Amino acid sequence: MSKPLIIFGAGKISQAISYYFERDSEYDIIAYVVDDAFVKNADFLEKPLIALSEVETRFPANKYSVFVAVGYQGINQLRASKYNHFKALGYTFATYVSPYVKGNFTLGGNSIIMDQVALQPCAKLGNNVIVWGGTMVGHHAIIEDHCWLTGGCLIGGVTTLGKGTFVGLGATIGNEITIGEQCMVGASVLITKSIPDKTVLIAPSTESHRLNSDQFTKMSSCFRVQSL
Repeated sequence: MSKPLIIFGAGKISQAISYYFERDSEYDIIAYVVDDAFVKNADFLEKPLIALSEVETRFPANKYSVFVAVGYQGINQLRASKYNHFKALGYTFATYVSPYVKGNFTLGGNSIIMDQVALQPCAKLGNNVIVWGGTMVGHHAIIEDHCWLTGGCLIGGVTTLGKGTFVGLGATIGNEITIGEQCMVGASVLITKSIPDKTVLIAPSTESHRLNSDQFTKMSSCFRVQSL
């Protein structure tokens, strides 16, 4: 029998996460919840959309689980605050692990492991952790609460990510490294040594070529249009 689930959030992140819960989880999404000021419609994804102030009355904690499905605003502080709000109300948090992800790892509540994630043995992931497809977490790595791992990032073995850290697309963090709390690791960043709390690392964007695409096509044998 499916477990009734309410989801906090009614945006693109909520929609993406709902796909996984609806596809192959043990949960049945009953309704969506947002802060009172954001109730603009009566429904979201064909489910009731209700105000946060009404959630305890309409969907009590002893009957419903919850998943907080919001983004990384404030370097994950917004999601952490909503997680703590529902925790204080006594709700049980749902967790989702893709059936295509196998391994010897631990995972806390309000966390999601999407398709094509590689979790090596003895990895430990905390509460409220979001792991997008293509991520690799090395053996004995520790991902603390409220972290966000974007697709394609690589976390080395025996490495620790502090609470609330954000890791961007394709970033690489080496082995036996400690990343402080509330760090912002941008896309394609390479980290080979430990960094303190609230560090921001951003890799420079690739510079534009001096030629535009039409000019480049004429100069390149690979892209040049030739008669057949």
